[in-house]
Amino acid sequence: MRTWGPLTAVCLGTFMLLLDVTIAVVALPDMARGLHASLSDLQWVMDGYALALAALLLGLGAAADALGRRRVHVAGVVLFAVASLLCGLATGPGMLVAARGLQGVGAAAMFATTLPLLGSVYRGRQRSMALGVWGAVSGAAAAVGPVLGGLLTDGPGWRWIFWVNLPVSVVAIWLTLRVVPESRGAAGRRVDRAGTAAFAAFAAALTYGAVRAGSHGWTERGTSAAFVLAVVALGAFVVVECRVADPLLDPRLFLRPAFSGVMLGALAFNAAAFGVM
Repeated sequence: MRTWGPLTAVCLGTFMLLLDVTIAVVALPDMARGLHASLSDLQWVMDGYALALAALLLGLGAAADALGRRRVHVAGVVLFAVASLLCGLATGPGMLVAARGLQGVGAAAMFATTLPLLGSVYRGRQRSMALGVWGAVSGAAAAVGPVLGGLLTDGPGWRWIFWVNLPVSVVAIWLTLRVVPESRGAAGRRVDRAGTAAFAAFAAALTYGAVRAGSHGWTERGTSAAFVLAVVALGAFVVVECRVADPLLDPRLFLRPAFSGVMLGALAFNAAAFGVM
């Protein structure tokens, strides 16, 4: 338990949050009939989750360094579980979309603390093995999502694609509190609030623009406004990060070819894997 307990606890949270990226896809027709939802409503059931996750991921990771990574991780699992319950109880598309956004906030708290928690527990070969297992679980969650979603939708009903998270969340919380030690970033490091706000605005505007372009067109006024806001927010983020004492993301990292290469590879992979969704 002492060796594999922390990895199991972290992987349970990762599995849930990535599962919920894909599990709802096959249930969308049943949701539409049950909630009298439009195509636009269904789109936001999927993308509201992604928008909240993208906008808050970096900021919550920085906050966790100051507040405690385990604390933020557990808070994220609790919020994710509450949001999953609300998703299953939704009486209309508006409530479902709002609950999915809340799920995204919890998922961001979990995802932002996953690798730092593993890094604080494991060293050497154990760390390499832990990261390999974590990567395998991440890939399996995305692949299993549509299959499990289909089984639950054809069986007890589409609401169970969200309620299935509740028992897993209870186990994840219990295990995390029992076997995962608390860890923090460097002492005295300040939370970059301006950078957090600028990055959240950039990620939210960029994601919203991409989502809106799918239904309204790339040159539509609202889509263009979202992309312009994203560019302005990104510029503000770069300026802030170059001036603040404790940057959320040090721009000098991108001068390292290895770092930039990994980031470009991750962008290409995720665009290919989840863009189709």
